[in-house]
Amino acid sequence: MRRFAYWLFPTIAIVVAVFIVVFMIEINPAAPVLSRDIALDQTSKPIASDESSSGWIKHFNISNEKEYVYPVNEVTIALDDNESHAKAQRYRLTVPLKDSYEFFCLKQELKNNNLPYLLNQEGEAMTALVDSADQTKLANLVAKLKTYQISATLSSFKED
Repeated sequence: MRRFAYWLFPTIAIVVAVFIVVFMIEINPAAPVLSRDIALDQTSKPIASDESSSGWIKHFNISNEKEYVYPVNEVTIALDDNESHAKAQRYRLTVPLKDSYEFFCLKQELKNNNLPYLLNQEGEAMTALVDSADQTKLANLVAKLKTYQISATLSSFKED
């Protein structure tokens, strides 16, 4: 029984090591195996010289590569000219805040309307500034803030 126990643990260790080596070879072969269809496609269709001059995207579309999809066939870029570069009218909403409750209500309404804001604090006075190109959205926000008894002023905004 001692002789059996003496050889049992090294035998188990060797079997486990062989199993791990075989398993690693099976899941990660050294040379990739080409299927018969892929090998025939690559040898039967050479690329002509006139096709290669038309562009690299055409080359990839013509070649019958398997297991890869080229997501872009055409790229179009539209550039604006300097003559028709008219800026949209920007509007600024100014909200003087008296306490943290008004600030909380304003933040919730700005979050609901997806509007960014800038908070200015000069001493004890806090002012929230909201800039947007959509005047109706800001006007609706002013009406909504009046339900919370928060005063706000809407004016046109020009950057200096």
